[in-house]
Amino acid sequence: MPSPTPRRAEPAELVLVVAALMVVAQLAFRAWALYPSWFYADDYRLVGQARDSSLGVDYLTRPYDSQFMPVGRLLAWVVGRADHLDWHLAASMSLGLQALASVACLWMLVVVFGRRWQILLPLGVYLSSAMTMPALMWWAAALNQLPLQAVFFAAVATWTAYLRGRRFRWIALTMLVLGVGLLCYVKTLLVFVVLAYVAVAYFSSGGVLRRPWTAVRRYWPAALAGLGVGGAFLVYYVTQVPQIVATGEAPVAGALARSMLGRALVVGMLGGPWRWDDFNPPVGIADPPSAAVAASWVFVVVAAILLVLLRRRTGRAWLLLLAYAGAAYVLLLTTRAQIVGGTLGLEYRYLTDTVCVLVLCVGLATMSVPGAVESSEPRTRTRPRWLATRASGLVPTVALIVLLVVSGSISSVRYVLIWHHDNPGADFVTTASRGLAGHGTVDLADEPLPAEVMSGLTAPYDRSGLFVPLFADNVRFPEVSSRLAVLDKDGSPHDAVIRPNVVSGPGPVPGCGWQVANGSTTVPLEGGAGFEDTWLRIGYLASAADSMSVRVGDLTVDASVSRGLGNIFVRAPFGTSSVTLEAPRDGATVCVDTIEVGPPEPGDPL
Repeated sequence: MPSPTPRRAEPAELVLVVAALMVVAQLAFRAWALYPSWFYADDYRLVGQARDSSLGVDYLTRPYDSQFMPVGRLLAWVVGRADHLDWHLAASMSLGLQALASVACLWMLVVVFGRRWQILLPLGVYLSSAMTMPALMWWAAALNQLPLQAVFFAAVATWTAYLRGRRFRWIALTMLVLGVGLLCYVKTLLVFVVLAYVAVAYFSSGGVLRRPWTAVRRYWPAALAGLGVGGAFLVYYVTQVPQIVATGEAPVAGALARSMLGRALVVGMLGGPWRWDDFNPPVGIADPPSAAVAASWVFVVVAAILLVLLRRRTGRAWLLLLAYAGAAYVLLLTTRAQIVGGTLGLEYRYLTDTVCVLVLCVGLATMSVPGAVESSEPRTRTRPRWLATRASGLVPTVALIVLLVVSGSISSVRYVLIWHHDNPGADFVTTASRGLAGHGTVDLADEPLPAEVMSGLTAPYDRSGLFVPLFADNVRFPEVSSRLAVLDKDGSPHDAVIRPNVVSGPGPVPGCGWQVANGSTTVPLEGGAGFEDTWLRIGYLASAADSMSVRVGDLTVDASVSRGLGNIFVRAPFGTSSVTLEAPRDGATVCVDTIEVGPPEPGDPL
């Protein structure tokens, strides 16, 4: 009996196979990007707050810098349960969220446009876009942005299924997806607007003014559900979450428009920016060459014109993209741009979700939507025959996909390398961890960290007292110590020495200085401390091991003294002008030759 002939894969199946391979390749690349990287800035704050909190409603609903992010708080709490900073766990979370978003993107393209080769173009745009890299590499941003990307794609897919059949289960699923998104990132509210636009522009007919009413009458259950879910969240967010709002000014508005819309967005659409400015590593901002910006504008305009000549109804897709980019611009203008300035528009974290809209719009402009009342379709009479021959077909599509993927990959690699090789926080943690290991319990001064490790804007998490315990369990931050240590700018631990701003005068007892034997002895200080983050060092000679009280202003601490020469370090309150020493409890005699007040500095290595 002859063996059956193997069944050949249908074109639709081959499309899914190629698309799945593209997704796998993206995840492999992003795994390479994530695992050698490390935490940065707000990441430490999120983990620190998670460690200090029990899992409950109060913790999950606590805003973080005007962000309502219960899902992000939950993920941060899981990472915070680790004994030390666990980057591999955090990176695995980001990679898992990226996989969810990438699969959701493919699902959306298949649901909206069908299994056709053309969906590989918008899929390639998303999978390779460097505009999404900043929101991937920075874990704090990934907790919000990656779920939003997955929610966007999934919501568009379920919404399109509803618009075609108007079945209630698709409304319920769409609202569920949007509800999860609102628990991740407030910008999910913009997804409601995108869904409404799709219903009006592609699943309704009539004039511009008539379409919205037609859509509401036809899809009124979905409209009510969307208004209920979105409206309830908006009321909660406005009344319960502190906002960062500022009045826009013309200079900032113009500079932000030029940087965000005129430079960053247009080159990012084509796989740029190809060059990054890493003045604040590991974060890089877009720094595209001027010639590349001009060429990108020419390419985008020409491509839009060609599509108009080849297809009908492409303008409504670009209108959606422009409206969404404009909304992202206004949100940034009225919030953080007023604090940082117009150059903030070169930071792709504020344009990441625009890539999702770009993917949808590329599809809406180049493909028809099955089941839609109106969508893009080929022109049959007005398009030039030579143009139709050259601009259509598989070869130009493949060439464009390859070009965009290669371009985006080059930009992405250059961005990732900044995180791999120039992350001051990672270097600081590594150096401090190695230096503190093997020294038993170390008394550290609670001091501000280098600005490149933790900015002062993250206070109080910019201090070693909250930062170092995240990765070291053999440190403490006492008010008094016999051996105080500090970390230098690189993270290496050193014995502390005091750079004195104030010192004590010579004591009255010859050969002893200030003698502490009976009662109390008050040592005046010349001038008073007058500085924050200061310590005082008491240099002494004791006849025996003992303990005594040290009173500095309103602070009283018990200090141990050892026989012979030694030091006592005490945190000095602001404005310290004298130190009172109580007689040792067991009768030892203590001679104090000097008291220094000032900031601690690195001395000999620990």
